[in-house]
Amino acid sequence: PAANATALVPTAGNGGNDLSPAEWTTVASPPNAASWILGTTGVGYETSPNSGTSYSALLDLDLRAQMQNRSATAYIRIPFTVEKATLEGTRALFLDMKYDDGFVAYLNGQRVAAANAPSSLSASSSALSNNSDANALQFERFDISSFISLLNDGPNMLAIHGLNDGVTSSDFLVLPRLIATDALPPVWPNLQIGTPITTASSPVALTHAPDGSNRLFIVERGGIIRIWDGGRLRTFLDLRSRVNTNDSGGDERGLLGLAFSPRYATNGQFYVNYISSNSSPRGATVISRFTVNPVNADDGVETSEEVLLVITQPEPNHNGGQINFGPDGFLYIGMGDGGGAGDVHGSRGNGQANDTFLGKMLRIDVEGTPDPGLPYAVPNDNPFLLDPQVPDEIWAFGLRNPWRWSFDRKTGDMYIADVGQYEWEEVNFVPASSTGGENFQWRRIEGFNTFNAGTQITKGTSTDPVFEYDHNAGSSITGGYVYRGQEHPRMEGIYFFGDYNSGRVWGLQQDPSGNWIDRQLLDTSLRISSFGEDERGNLYVASLFTGAIHRLSDTRGENYLQVTSASFTPAGEARIGFGAEIGKQYQLQFSANLQSWNDVGRASRATDFDSELTGTLPGPAPAEAYFRVVELAN
Repeated sequence: PAANATALVPTAGNGGNDLSPAEWTTVASPPNAASWILGTTGVGYETSPNSGTSYSALLDLDLRAQMQNRSATAYIRIPFTVEKATLEGTRALFLDMKYDDGFVAYLNGQRVAAANAPSSLSASSSALSNNSDANALQFERFDISSFISLLNDGPNMLAIHGLNDGVTSSDFLVLPRLIATDALPPVWPNLQIGTPITTASSPVALTHAPDGSNRLFIVERGGIIRIWDGGRLRTFLDLRSRVNTNDSGGDERGLLGLAFSPRYATNGQFYVNYISSNSSPRGATVISRFTVNPVNADDGVETSEEVLLVITQPEPNHNGGQINFGPDGFLYIGMGDGGGAGDVHGSRGNGQANDTFLGKMLRIDVEGTPDPGLPYAVPNDNPFLLDPQVPDEIWAFGLRNPWRWSFDRKTGDMYIADVGQYEWEEVNFVPASSTGGENFQWRRIEGFNTFNAGTQITKGTSTDPVFEYDHNAGSSITGGYVYRGQEHPRMEGIYFFGDYNSGRVWGLQQDPSGNWIDRQLLDTSLRISSFGEDERGNLYVASLFTGAIHRLSDTRGENYLQVTSASFTPAGEARIGFGAEIGKQYQLQFSANLQSWNDVGRASRATDFDSELTGTLPGPAPAEAYFRVVELAN
């Protein structure tokens, strides 16, 4: 049911212009309470009630007369009561918001969440940017679990400073939903990228070989694969004479993908995906196998090329490019729709066409016995083998431009980042239990939203994404990886991805109930062209124009607040090493009886995962002394 609410569009006449946040965001009644309008949520107005994205059905407290052409700000108060049993059992707290265009939320007087809001607020503030109507109709979740302590046993107040993007806006919406649960909240890292570990030329892919060397292989769009293992870059393979990067629209062409055989340590075979300058027709996608020099592990032999697959490309963009071996040992090939705007190829676009590899995920066996007349075999459990209208190699339909996708190395789940057209970027999830046959619905659907209603879905199982974002947050998604390294436990199990144009980096994970939870973790200046994973599970991110390669890390290491070393002297000097969180402040303490504790030495702020504190006990050293490290409030 809708919650009771009161609202005020602040003016000089109703006393709203003079209200401080403390006067209207707490349980106590504001001094001008008689001027507030009573109703229930949602709050706002709509001037086009018959539009496909109308808010009319969500609104009870209508503010059009007070806001349109007058103000971009509305104050909203939603009182609620929490029982003691609920309060004691709450482990996580979430604020779900449908909003157009921005807001700041307060819980019992303290700011707890915001979106599209200026840093300094006033009675005349407006949103920093537009939140599209289609996006506003979807709840966006904000994790406010760190503010559980603000909840009271009894009356509470959720207060919202709603923000429109201008006084002439045709609509406005604030619809909150506060959710308390006894499940623990998801853990998020304090993500950092640090200084570059190395620099390459237009890097577009990063990967590793399963050979125990822990080398990072960097794919340069111009046609070279480099090796980095902590020192100077070395050339592994040079295909510049075969790679097309010069045609019109060539910024999406080039050497695009690299995958090593699961048996690379014994067979030395690896596979590449590139746009050809030699094949007929020029500009086609080529999937080829190469072999490493048996006496030099840093030398891929250019003359060993075996072409496995050539796919004609009608346009110079949307080539896809990623190739990966799945947990089943088969090679998966992500193909874009062939380019151009809106996938206008044929009657229903390449994404839904039956007679092309474009706009599909392919699955082939490149290491078994080839089928007659082919340089590879088709797995006997591919999902469309019995459909004479569909090429046997197709594993899934409906992709626009899967710019980077990956398998979770622990679970085998697949994550596909598909670049959108005009409004929406998306992440698709395929569980390891899938037998294929998904249809990700392009060009009928972009994200969760209809793009071309006339396009029919005739093959496969329609599959929605698990996450989307609109073009206020970025406009060209770059897929990443699920972290499975050992160094950063707070990163464990999170899928990290970013946006090429905005430089933002997000994390995506499932809560205990199976709901997908996202969080923006970084806002960078990088042109994010690829993420990568080394043999140990460390994650990397590449920036196309500068060529910089960064390692992703958390400020907290695996030994957080664990003693890693300790030494003592008869004079009472203690030296304690421990795992720290970068930026946090720590104090060494001692006790003779485990009852009372005293500081020893000075507090110190950690600058690395491994920190050390020293101190000398006052007076004679006791026969027994106990030490602990305490994290101080910053």
